[in-house]
Amino acid sequence: MSQQNLWKDKNGGRPRRGQLVLGELPAGLHLSVPEAQALHKALEARLGAVVLVLTDNRRRMVSARRMGTRIELRAHHMFVGCEAEVIDALARLALRAEGLNEARATIRDYISRNRDTIRFEVDEDQLQARGRVHDLQAMLDRWRARFPVEELADIVITWGRYGRGRRSIRFGSFDFDRRMIRIHPVLDQAWVPDYFVEFVVYHELLHALFPPRQTATRRVVHTPRFREMEARFPRYAEAMAWEQHNLPRLLDR
Repeated sequence: MSQQNLWKDKNGGRPRRGQLVLGELPAGLHLSVPEAQALHKALEARLGAVVLVLTDNRRRMVSARRMGTRIELRAHHMFVGCEAEVIDALARLALRAEGLNEARATIRDYISRNRDTIRFEVDEDQLQARGRVHDLQAMLDRWRARFPVEELADIVITWGRYGRGRRSIRFGSFDFDRRMIRIHPVLDQAWVPDYFVEFVVYHELLHALFPPRQTATRRVVHTPRFREMEARFPRYAEAMAWEQHNLPRLLDR
């Protein structure tokens, strides 16, 4: 979509100026003010007077409303520095203009590609890393010491909750947004060996190091590099054998 001036001054005069609002952004957020100003200027070239409010809202990335002769556009700070096609989409969304569905698709795609800028806070008081038997935090710390890389520095870990299903079980999960590992509480039993729980923790850490890749036809969660590193766990074969032998007992919790 080429750059377009969607706004026309009905009075033929110079457009009224809006304003750029940065006050809702959290302290310590690194943001290029010149790029934010450039985004505001580009939107005003398309819409006329715009009050652009940059936010850190994690639930609603974009919203717009008319305020008299001006438009208030609230947008997540991820849009600072976006390309002209995305700015056009934001303008069309604000005006409910022709091509609205295409504009929404463009914005959704942009958000999907920039999800790493969305900050998801974790209430660390709610984390329960120390179980009755196994200490997840100690396991996490051991592997972070072996892999002192930035990708693992902010990860937190906790025991999860029991689910309702009994036909299958997911021992662990990694929340990419919250940078959180959850381990199924069924593993916090004395008969479950420490090395198996640690293998599950290790497996989930690998997701942070080797994130999923999107091919032309599907999303690959466990890439070849992921599988190669997984097999390097010191007691990998033993962990696999233990899981196969004890899965029925774990399902019969």
